[in-house]
Amino acid sequence: MARCAVFLALALSLTACGKAERDAAPGTAPVTRTTDEDASAAFRNVHDGVAYVGDDACFSCHEDLWRGYQTHGMARSYYPLSPERVAETTPGGPLLHPATRLTYRVFKQDGHAYQEEYRLDAAGRKTHSLVRRMDFVVGSGNAARTYLTQQGGRLYELPLTWYAQARKWDFSPGYRQSNGRFDRLIPDGCMACHNSYPTSVPFVRGKYEHVPNGIGCERCHGPGGLHVEERLATPEPDGDLDDTIVNPRHLPLERQLDVCQQCHLHGAVSVERDGRGPFDYRPSTPLSAHQALFALDAPGPSDRIAVISHAERMKRSACFQGALGSARPMTCVTCHDPHEGFRDKGPAYFNQTCLTCHTPESLPAALASDEARRTHTATANCMACHMPRVEAEDAPHSSFTDHWIRVVEQGGGLPEPAVAHTPGALLPYFERDERGPEAAVYAGMAYVVLGKQRPDTSLVRKGVALLEEGLKDHPGQAEARLLLGVGHMALRQPARAIPPLEQAVQIDPDNPEYLYGLAGAYEAARRDPAVIVRLYQRALAIQPAMAQTRVNYGRFLDAQGRLDEALVQYRQAADEQPWLDVAHFNLGTAYLRQGDAARAETELLRAVELNPDYVEALDNLGLLYADQGRLDAARQRFEQAVAAAPNNPTALGNLGTYYLNAGHLSRAIDLLSRAVEAQPTYLNGLVNLALAHFRNDDLAQARRYAQEALRVDPANALAQEILAAR
Repeated sequence: MARCAVFLALALSLTACGKAERDAAPGTAPVTRTTDEDASAAFRNVHDGVAYVGDDACFSCHEDLWRGYQTHGMARSYYPLSPERVAETTPGGPLLHPATRLTYRVFKQDGHAYQEEYRLDAAGRKTHSLVRRMDFVVGSGNAARTYLTQQGGRLYELPLTWYAQARKWDFSPGYRQSNGRFDRLIPDGCMACHNSYPTSVPFVRGKYEHVPNGIGCERCHGPGGLHVEERLATPEPDGDLDDTIVNPRHLPLERQLDVCQQCHLHGAVSVERDGRGPFDYRPSTPLSAHQALFALDAPGPSDRIAVISHAERMKRSACFQGALGSARPMTCVTCHDPHEGFRDKGPAYFNQTCLTCHTPESLPAALASDEARRTHTATANCMACHMPRVEAEDAPHSSFTDHWIRVVEQGGGLPEPAVAHTPGALLPYFERDERGPEAAVYAGMAYVVLGKQRPDTSLVRKGVALLEEGLKDHPGQAEARLLLGVGHMALRQPARAIPPLEQAVQIDPDNPEYLYGLAGAYEAARRDPAVIVRLYQRALAIQPAMAQTRVNYGRFLDAQGRLDEALVQYRQAADEQPWLDVAHFNLGTAYLRQGDAARAETELLRAVELNPDYVEALDNLGLLYADQGRLDAARQRFEQAVAAAPNNPTALGNLGTYYLNAGHLSRAIDLLSRAVEAQPTYLNGLVNLALAHFRNDDLAQARRYAQEALRVDPANALAQEILAAR
């Protein structure tokens, strides 16, 4: 995200004018703007305590603007999918995801649209099927539409996206690299740029009590409660500036751009400032006070473009730089009226903006060749040459206008697509994160986040080192201390994770995420179980809907021999989040240990239904069926486990043991040998491999593996028996 400028070859005198300005009455004086320092102070509605009122409250006084905005892409950035709003060609697919061997398709049934995940065996029979209804649409559809499904208040992204420009279905962004299947929950950070202000369930990823439809007026103007209250009491404000509502037109240039850049600014990692949340940004305040943004300094061409980097590209333009300091500097709204849709108006709509400065009369004198003069006419498409459309790596099958306005050399000069997941250093976007007092803190947080996402322990290690140094002089910073603890845990350093996690809990003792993180570190360090129980209980008392926390609490209770109490936690987790496969697996395994075969089978089958490659669930189902004498069913589950994880020692060992018991010794020896190669200390694998060789009359090999087993467990009776046999 380099920020150097290349001067436009058309060396004209620039005074940019926006579309909104062209509609003003002749002779209107330039807007008087506040300075950057007092921008937020000028508007009273951005301070704490002012309520959001929603778009309907704007309608009665601003009907024309309200109706015009409904045609804008931002107003259509999120909405329920209904039959009358389906623009996609259905059905779609099938699309095979090679890495997971899962196939996806879109189909309609009973007036609803669905996505199905399934798998076929070698004979073409469907061995797995999972269907999710397409409930909501994310995206205006100008480039693409991605779909969400809802269950119990939780929103999950679906694997297939409709790419409008190519008019085709394909995997949603990122799904080819890492198939999130139907499990990718929508966090507040994603919702923040596709919607107004939902009512989130605190500390629960992807769960919402209420979600509005689309980006609303208050995202750009700030909370409207004060404005509604005062304008209903007194229709006209005192003076020229209504300070009860932010009007971005009255802001200094950088604060105007920040209003748009709260969503339209690209970075590899974005970290919220201490004490800030995804919905805390207020128009007129510096975006840098809300978040720390980091770009990835990946090797390769510097002219990269990504979907949400338009404002940064514009700032490199000579048009933008030439208008700096003028009464009407160039901003996003110079070309994009935020109160009306423009996608269907064609190039002429935007070309008129160019012609306000680059008039047909002035162009001939500025152009060097006759050919250039012939092509630069009043009806020419300026954008086709000076703002070409290019593809972006993070949005397949979609092209976007490059907002770096310049002369693009014929045959070259177009920006390269953004490269995803390329190793490199993180570069801070805001100056305060380059050399400010907290620069190391936010850089460290960003590296830990990126390292966990990849995953890449070298990035985590770099983040931990920065945080260790940066936090020495900065009290508070609870979230940074949490990430420092998370980083140490990722590096398998629980003892070093405990101090920052304890500090995070001391700073905010009512944050269940901090309590949960500390409980996990105490567990890994084998601290007092009673203290760990209290931490889990406190976390769940604050937020009972944290299903994964409840699963981990149940697992801890289970490890302490408190199986009945663990079952209660697993059950509550599965009831709270029915699509959480690990909750059903733990339930099934607990029932299996209790001898409740019927309930165990039900829960384990549910886990496998949710995740056909859940190796542990497949293995436990196989063991259950083998114990019941259902040997064919057991073999099928063991084979599925090996197919899902060909190098998993337990899966190989269970299938090998099945064949050992069935008398297929060569097959058993092959599988058990692979198991102990994958894990040389795998006790059951070693013992059963020794037994398989013994039954195959290969006493030397039998003794060899029996001795290996005794190194792991000197008291193993079967290994001793094999060694004693002659």
